[in-house]
Amino acid sequence: MQKNLYDLLEVSATASPDSIAASYRRLHARFAELQGGSEGEDATNQLIALREAYSTLSNPERRAAYDEKLASRAIAEQAQMSEPRSHAKLLVLLALIGACGFGYARYQSNLAQQAVLEREKAAAEVRLAEIEAQRERERLERERYAARQAESQREQDERRARYERERDQEYGRQVSRDLQRQEAAAQYEKQRDEQRKVREEQQRQNEAERRLAQDKATLRRMEAENARRYY
Repeated sequence: MQKNLYDLLEVSATASPDSIAASYRRLHARFAELQGGSEGEDATNQLIALREAYSTLSNPERRAAYDEKLASRAIAEQAQMSEPRSHAKLLVLLALIGACGFGYARYQSNLAQQAVLEREKAAAEVRLAEIEAQRERERLERERYAARQAESQREQDERRARYERERDQEYGRQVSRDLQRQEAAAQYEKQRDEQRKVREEQQRQNEAERRLAQDKATLRRMEAENARRYY
């Protein structure tokens, strides 16, 4: 059996407007969650059908017209199931069905136009969502790029600081080595001066001892000559 708008909203034909609204919100929330999944297209079609049903049943005049259409359909179905009692009743029934059919055709035309508008609206919402998603992806990409740039700049600054620190340390070590070499050279010169002074002092002592030995030899020779002279 084909579902009517009441069946689509899962309410009875005697449901109050509040019950119809509550059921519509519940079903709309359920299918809205399914739009982003694998059943997205079916969920979108179901949402369109729900909006059309709620648009009809939430309007008292449209709901009354729809109830009349349902009643006419029920009468037609009953007439098909039972034999006509009279030709006059059959003519009246056919006229009523014709009038309902004309009204139903106009109603279906309106529904078709609303469905087209709803589909266009849904497509526009999808496109808007895609644009927003693309903007969000671009924003995230810009943030990631800025983060990479900041990280690269930070690494360059660290390398530059490390290079300057190592250069300063090497300069300090070079200065320390130069000072050590200068101190070693000064110490070496000092030791050479001291050794030279020791050698010069040793030479003076040797020269003094040599002269003293010569003087002693001369003195002994003179003493020996004096002794021979007296004897």
